[in-house]
Amino acid sequence: MESTIVRDVWGVASVCYGAGFAAALDQLLNDYVRKSGKDEPIRITADFIGEEAYRSLLAALQIKSRRHVSYYDYGWHIELRTWLFDYLSRSLQRLLVQSGRAPEIMSEDLLAHDIGV
Repeated sequence: MESTIVRDVWGVASVCYGAGFAAALDQLLNDYVRKSGKDEPIRITADFIGEEAYRSLLAALQIKSRRHVSYYDYGWHIELRTWLFDYLSRSLQRLLVQSGRAPEIMSEDLLAHDIGV
């Protein structure tokens, strides 16, 4: 997933969900099941996904502990596993496309991902 699409997904989702964004992320985190295998960490910053999205993600992660979700809050960034962040980004993208709130480029990116292009 290209970083510009990721930024757009998190930015649009943040605007669309507003105050309920942390709750939406909480539900996605509840549904996440980690695959076995090596999974590299990724640093998520407010500059990368947007200030509101960053606060909502941190709030959702702190609601409760989950078996397949691990993170570290370093104050200026959150460290997640790549597969978890990809899952959250694609799930948000899918929700935006299904609700008709995604721009065309985001819909095309999801279609390309789904058909394996």
